[in-house]
Amino acid sequence: MDIGQPFFWMNGVLATELMEISSDPDSLNDGGFWAVSTTFEGRYIFAKFATVIRGATFPETGEWAGLTQVWESSMQQQDFEDYVLEIQNQIEQGNVYQVNACRILSTKISKERSLASLFAKILAKNPAPHASFLKLPDIEIASASPELFVSRDGAQLKTSPIKGTRKLSETGSAFSSKDRAENVMIVDLMRNDFGRICKAGTVKVSQLFRSELHPGLEHLVSDVVGEVRAEITWAEIFKEILPPGSVSGAPKESALRIIAENEINDRGPYCGALGWVEGDTANLSVAIRIFWRTGEILKFGTGAGITWSSDPAMEWGETELKAAKLLAIAGGFRSDRWPFGSGLFETIRVEKGVPQLMNEHLDRVRKSAGVLGLRIPSDSEIYETIGSLDQIELGRLRLTFGETFQVSIDPYVDATHSARVGIRNLEIDQEAKLHKSFPYTSNLRLLTEARVDNFDEIVIINQDGKVCEGAVSNFVFRIDGLWVTPNLGSGVLPGIIRGLIISAGLAIEAEIDTEELGRTSHAFALSALRIAQPISEIAGRKLQEDEISKQWSDKLREILHAHSVG
Repeated sequence: MDIGQPFFWMNGVLATELMEISSDPDSLNDGGFWAVSTTFEGRYIFAKFATVIRGATFPETGEWAGLTQVWESSMQQQDFEDYVLEIQNQIEQGNVYQVNACRILSTKISKERSLASLFAKILAKNPAPHASFLKLPDIEIASASPELFVSRDGAQLKTSPIKGTRKLSETGSAFSSKDRAENVMIVDLMRNDFGRICKAGTVKVSQLFRSELHPGLEHLVSDVVGEVRAEITWAEIFKEILPPGSVSGAPKESALRIIAENEINDRGPYCGALGWVEGDTANLSVAIRIFWRTGEILKFGTGAGITWSSDPAMEWGETELKAAKLLAIAGGFRSDRWPFGSGLFETIRVEKGVPQLMNEHLDRVRKSAGVLGLRIPSDSEIYETIGSLDQIELGRLRLTFGETFQVSIDPYVDATHSARVGIRNLEIDQEAKLHKSFPYTSNLRLLTEARVDNFDEIVIINQDGKVCEGAVSNFVFRIDGLWVTPNLGSGVLPGIIRGLIISAGLAIEAEIDTEELGRTSHAFALSALRIAQPISEIAGRKLQEDEISKQWSDKLREILHAHSVG
């Protein structure tokens, strides 16, 4: 088929030959097959198709070439955290119990690029139970939604709200009390919504708190069912249940007011409903984890449910987590985290107001600046610009040296899981690797590609078959009873933690080939922020995490502490 023509696909249902586009819900009462997209703000797009094929695979498309431009966020981290605090203020005043706070990421895209090829890549890399694609003359939507909004089979209705999200690596412990409380609130809201369109006594919670596994994530899900009233119309149904409760809040009316007052961008199709209706049958997802484009603007939305117990920084982190994999699949870079241009930068861990290994970081940047001919401010200028860090319990300090000297300080949360690491063969410029410099584009691309494949990092093998480093990490491997880190000649950035473990006698540096890598029993990814993150597997091969790892890590922390207070 011609993917340049309007069509719709969802879970094997393929609809082609567009007949009509309507904004009137009463159009759905004719019994035909209609693709449905509603916006969070209450606008409807209904597209009637003449031909429907069930059990169809998604049409063949060309390969999606990853984006290379920057994604802009409608809110930066501080703005979002202020929004969270305002919601909590509204909760304290008794105006609302929970609000789903969202931000919109956007970038430019040429009119010639179809999202169909992006959706095909999403199906391969991030399959989702309610994945769907809609192409109409003025809009394209590619969805990897994990959440059922409403399914209908005759009189039987079902909704499955999601509240509670965590990394698969964190699976094993119970979801937090915050997650469970938030889930209960949305279940009650959906029961209330169903109560307005269903027969009395038929609305029930058929399952409370079940776990659903998705690529890289685990969700907390509940199910609400009901029997819809006889002769009810789709216009009545949509009026009573939209927008979805899980992406608005409770009570819904108060939550919608707070959202309208604080979110400067319309959500559009994001957080609406997406799916199909055919007579008295339907399958509608909550339109989350979606890309949509109008004209030359491509957008992606991400959000988090805010309650009284929410931590603003952690809620920002949840929006990052939900967006990470799909943005990695699409490609592009983020202006809110990574600066671009030419120059040098240092990323420094701050603990209890103390920048860790600050002298070592400044020594490295000055050596590189001497080679590259860059001016670096004096130590006193640097410290004066940074200012006091006394209030920083744990944070990330980034120093950027180029045409201007810039300082940024952000909260940081330690990784609580071991890393899964892949392997990538790559030609390395050994000279360039000696300096931590911009542009950092290739490193970020390697990292995003690794995350598409559910890896946290990659081990790069250079053109000579030698192990060198990761996208954003050095490595140390235990091979035949010795702790070894790749030597600089293999194309390795002289990382600060790497230098510390060598000088402290915790590791030796040497050439490591792929055969030796295959004999690794224990390993850590090293960085100034994470210090030493244990590696649980390399390219699917499990590594040990035991007393040997703990003793080595504890010794490194002791040495690091001594350097920091010395």
